Amino acid sequence: MVTHVSSLRKNIVANYAGQAWMALMAVAFVPLYIRILGVEAFGLVGFMLSLQALSQLLDFGMGGVLNRELAQRAHDAQASTSARDLVRTFELLVWPLSLLIGLVIWFSGPLIANSWLHAQHLSRADTGAAVSIMGLAVASLWPTSFYSSGISGLEQQTRLNFINVVFATLRGVGVLPVLYRISPTISAFLWWYALVGICQSLTSAVVLWKALPNGKRSPSFNARELSNAKRFAGGLFAITALSLGLTQLDRLSLSAMRPLEELGYYGLAMSVAAGLGRMVLPMFNALYPRFSRLVVTNDTEALRHLYHLSTQCVAVIIAAISLVLIVFAKDVLYLWTGDSALAAKVEVPLVILVAGTALNGLMNLPYALQLANGWTRLTVAMNMTSLLLGIPFCLWAVSQHGMVGAACLWLLINLGFFTIGIPLMHRRLLRQEMRTWYLRDILPPMLAATAVAVAFGVTLPSTTRDIKGVFVLSVVSISTLCAAAIASPLVREMARRWLRLQFQQ
Repeated sequence: MVTHVSSLRKNIVANYAGQAWMALMAVAFVPLYIRILGVEAFGLVGFMLSLQALSQLLDFGMGGVLNRELAQRAHDAQASTSARDLVRTFELLVWPLSLLIGLVIWFSGPLIANSWLHAQHLSRADTGAAVSIMGLAVASLWPTSFYSSGISGLEQQTRLNFINVVFATLRGVGVLPVLYRISPTISAFLWWYALVGICQSLTSAVVLWKALPNGKRSPSFNARELSNAKRFAGGLFAITALSLGLTQLDRLSLSAMRPLEELGYYGLAMSVAAGLGRMVLPMFNALYPRFSRLVVTNDTEALRHLYHLSTQCVAVIIAAISLVLIVFAKDVLYLWTGDSALAAKVEVPLVILVAGTALNGLMNLPYALQLANGWTRLTVAMNMTSLLLGIPFCLWAVSQHGMVGAACLWLLINLGFFTIGIPLMHRRLLRQEMRTWYLRDILPPMLAATAVAVAFGVTLPSTTRDIKGVFVLSVVSISTLCAAAIASPLVREMARRWLRLQFQQ
């Protein structure tokens, strides 16, 4: 048990270190990209990210199945050969699908540029060429998600995060010499992304195969693995399809109905809000395999305790980061970009997006619990309902309110999941725990963080763009985090035990 707790803690720490660095790489150089490429060309980067997300639909749930199955089979010596067969079976589907994605986007480039995107400064020829190159960039990185799911399922998060950190750095920093020395164009930007993507996919494949337990024979294609996985994979596919529709509906509507420049500003706000989302992924990636193992061993008491402890940890992190971003949105944007006019344009959409992302983050561990139990029907139903209601709302909101309307869709969807999804889930899983989830796990850190962040927001003057401004926001962030942690019962107790152990040593 001690070993299991230690490995889980190690994985969580590794995940947070990796995600923090990747978040830094994702946002640190955005002002430089905009300065070199222009806001409109940066809007194409946001469009590429939408295509990348939509391409995950062709995963057909294979990544999620691989994660869960390897988590359950990795510690069973008799299942080592079947685990390798599972990877090989899915692998033989992944690479042809990746090629298909690249070809479809490549040949659709001119059509998308002429009939979908509304570029005002870029020519249609340049826009079409950029979209075609996006096909290569998206396809080259696409297999990485599959292999990363397998590495995560084996609870090898330290290796996985090392890979992610290296290639995030190559992607974020390495493109700058390309833009400065070779060509300051969106095409050069995308070609570099394609090159880094294929290197990351191949590296992830090698690492996964080396991490798999040794089998008694060479791995081979096994159609039975596909048959056994089809029900759970089908549920995951439906969730993925509907989730992608929900998460990309705002950006696709903006790209179709508003100027490309506005999509660039919205992408800037999304970059910041996505940074908050990255702070939840480490917990999800570490705990989903562990939840799966506890479910298969029927250790309900350990599962219940881990569920509440991890939820409180996530709530503390989300409360601290989201409240600082909401209260100090304009200051953060100005400190980051140095452009007060840009900060004013993006402030309101950012506040709304951060609120929606905070609610979405709180739903991640309940979702992991559902997947660990092989239950996908609730999330499918919630996503389908949200999409049916969200499409007409988004079309109206974007046409009338632009970026603000698009951001409101994300907030309302996640508010529905938070208020309706949790009660429905706890009618079946971990019954009698819903009240504890809301009132003990979520509410105390949220109230504490709100009180501290608002108090600072009311009393402090506007942040200056210098070392003093960085220091002030750092103090605000640390104070808000401490308040949220102290207000959280299990986090407070965990910290108290750790401090006692340190003093005893």
